Amino acid sequence: MGLNSFLGLKIKLIKVVMPNFIHAFFFILFSLVSILNHYYFRSAGLDYGLANQALYQFAHFKSAIISETLNAESLSYLSCHLSFWVPILSPFYWLFGSYTLLIFQNLALIFAGIGLTKLTTYFNLRKGISNLVLIQFYCFFAIYAALAFDYHDNVIGACFLPWLFYFYLTEKTGLTLLCFFAVLISKENMAILLGFTSITMWLLNKGFTWKNCQLPIMLLLGSLSWFLIASLIIMPAISPNGNFEQLSRYSYMGSSLKEIVNFIFTHPLKMIELFYKSHIQPDNQEIVKQEFLWVLFLSGGFALIRKPAFLWMALPILMQKLWNKELAFWGLDFHYQIELAAIVSMAIIFWIKDIKSLNLRVCLIVLTTTSTAFITWYKMDSRYSDYHHPEKENIFMKAHYQAPIGLQNIRKGIQLIPKDSPICAQTNLMPHLSNRDKLYHFPMIRDARYLVFLHPQLNSYPLSNELAMHFIDSIRLQKNWKEDSTYSPLRIITKLN
Repeated sequence: MGLNSFLGLKIKLIKVVMPNFIHAFFFILFSLVSILNHYYFRSAGLDYGLANQALYQFAHFKSAIISETLNAESLSYLSCHLSFWVPILSPFYWLFGSYTLLIFQNLALIFAGIGLTKLTTYFNLRKGISNLVLIQFYCFFAIYAALAFDYHDNVIGACFLPWLFYFYLTEKTGLTLLCFFAVLISKENMAILLGFTSITMWLLNKGFTWKNCQLPIMLLLGSLSWFLIASLIIMPAISPNGNFEQLSRYSYMGSSLKEIVNFIFTHPLKMIELFYKSHIQPDNQEIVKQEFLWVLFLSGGFALIRKPAFLWMALPILMQKLWNKELAFWGLDFHYQIELAAIVSMAIIFWIKDIKSLNLRVCLIVLTTTSTAFITWYKMDSRYSDYHHPEKENIFMKAHYQAPIGLQNIRKGIQLIPKDSPICAQTNLMPHLSNRDKLYHFPMIRDARYLVFLHPQLNSYPLSNELAMHFIDSIRLQKNWKEDSTYSPLRIITKLN
């Protein structure tokens, strides 16, 4: 092989093979989190069972009425969040069943990675740097936290953000609007993100002419209009109690959207403080917020300071997360910061492209990628959290790959339950039983014909183990219920009449 042939092969390896290998490797890695968790019965009724029930109903051309609430009321799926990706993806239910949403969520993350490589190509960054940006994005802690909490529509929406910027920069207005719409339909609060994003797009445009401002202004007005329509008209109209329920998470600021906005603008110093402190003082749990901010900084978040237009874009995510009154939103867990993965990676790209020195560019991206990967690995096992389950997220943990006792028995027993029968089930069984119109979250029996749970691996949420066993024993004592433990550890208590 001649020198020219060898160099040509090396260039092809870097330009074509390596990015595809990175995409494929991380798709498998993402599947080892979400797909494996679902296969091993670690996915949760709230929210994945809820989403799967809606997916089943949409696939059968039914109205998506969710029965998996923790009270005695069923409600419209869209009253939980105004999210449209589940109905869009529902035809694929016939191919992938209860794994459908997880598969497409993983594909969406790869789609976002491809969008980031498009941005690096647009700015003529070297392929080695482009590959490191891609790895930095795929290693971002928020991705694994979201995957460990199953599926959420805003993950899909966030994956269109790199493409939104790419099509905007390349002046492809139609595709820009398509990506804008894809983010908008993900969840009602994504409209707030898009409002801030439109201003970021305008700030990054070098020519501040009226022509360059038209599209960002249109996107700003469109996103804010949609949020107001969704929160003030649509969601209250389909909610059982006639309210926009998400506002209750900020009730310490006020009882209505108007009161909350007024509180924010009349208490500016207080709002800055709430980014790192609790709204209740003293509160030792505020260290959860502080840990999140440090992890974000070490995961490339310092690029937001260097490129404040992207800090502005990240602001609504930080506000919705850190101003929330519920502890579960503050830390590293769940999907409440997934949008930051793409935002931080784009900030890094826009920072690097302004650096003239190639050596400095390389040093910066190597340092950032290494720091991101290290802090993600370190925090997979140890963090300040009451909600963290390392076996669900930590892909380096042996327990993550260990199947539950009696896995095949559980699968066989579940398949024997009639699909048209109402069921009450413990949380981690629900995503596998959601192919029915009546599925109730334990301990809501309602008109269930079957009570399904695991013993001794009972997941008693939302009760304590003691209360849950007391409840189950009370059912056992009733003469019209009969227990079957043939497929142990799966227990099926059937109502006889």
